[in-house]
Formats: sequence, structure tokens, C-alpha cells
Amino acid sequence: MAQPLPGLLVVLSGPSGVGKSTVASRLLQLPGYVRSISVTTRPMRPGEQEGRDYQFVSREVFEGLVAHGELIEHAQVHGNYYGTPKEPLRRACAQNQVMLLVIDVAGGEQVRARDLDATLVFLLPPDKAELMRRLQGRGTEDVKQQTVRLQAAEIEIQRAKATYDHLLVNEDLDRCVNQVADLVHAARTKLKDRRDAGEQLYPGLKSQPE
Repeated sequence: MAQPLPGLLVVLSGPSGVGKSTVASRLLQLPGYVRSISVTTRPMRPGEQEGRDYQFVSREVFEGLVAHGELIEHAQVHGNYYGTPKEPLRRACAQNQVMLLVIDVAGGEQVRARDLDATLVFLLPPDKAELMRRLQGRGTEDVKQQTVRLQAAEIEIQRAKATYDHLLVNEDLDRCVNQVADLVHAARTKLKDRRDAGEQLYPGLKSQPE
């Protein structure tokens, strides 16, 4: 019986309005895909559940995770800390699962530096006009905020070109989801070849005090 393909961390990023959440939700319907749950120091909001939306921890616990090298990436946003813990990824890899992590480019750059055998995918809009249309369709930002989002998108795209493995245009949802799934399968196949050759995978998952 053939061995299953190894587990894999997949980072999915893209500018606001590009459709990251929709693509991620479709991927998570595929067999063997699981969602990464971040840890945060911010208070739980109404309707949120521990372990479903976030792992809510104290600042002391969060700082301990950082000190022991137990976070894949982390950031401070509006005075609160957010991060991606290593332990769930260890379990996912041990169970040959694909862990999907939806984060921004700054987080992706941290992942790239961790030697995790991860695959980083950045979603692009078909063009600026389409991205603006999608932002307007959300109805969550005014014109000024939309302009800021577009400017940020240009910066993110340039940074992604230097860091990410794949840049995909999200024009047709089904095609985009299938493209990501194909890239993931190819990456896992390469990991299997390395594993079969006796190479150790995921060295960056070890605890490494910072």
C-alpha cells in the first residue's frame, strides 16, 4: 500500500477584496485540509468561540510562546498580539494533513524564514478596476479607505513577488481553487520524494528559543 503524501503548511495571502476567505473556505472542503487557528491576546468578542475562531491567551502566555520559539509568525495589531502556533502544525504534519494559513504578506515573510517546507500562494485580482469593484461591493469602506486599500495592494504584490512561491490570478473561483489544490498536490509529492530519500522534513518545527 502506497504511503500517503506528507502534510504541508500552505500560506494563502492577497490584497483586501481579492477573495482569500472564499478560496480558503472552498479548499477547506477538500479531504485532508484543516484550518490554522491563531492565538491572540485580544478579548473574545460576542459570538466567538475558543478554539474555533482563535485561541485566546494572556499576554504572559503569548510572550512565553515567542520566547520558546513556538510561534511560526506573530504580529502586534492595535495593541493586541496575534500569532500562529507550531503545535497544531506538528499534529497536522504527523497526520499527513494540509494546514491552511490565511495571513498577510508580513506574516508570509516570517513563515518563509522559518524553514518549514511551506508553500506560499498569493492571490492577485484580474486588474485594479476589478479589485476596486470588489472593494466597493463589500460596502465596508468609503472611497478614501478603498484608495488606501488599492495603494496597499500594490505594495503587497511587489513584496509577494520576492517571497511567495506562486502568484495566481483569482478571476474564476473554481479555476483558482483547482489551481491552488494542484500546486499543493505537487508540493506534497516533492516532499514525499524527499522523505523517501531519507531527508528530514519540517526542520523549522522544532522549538527554537528566540
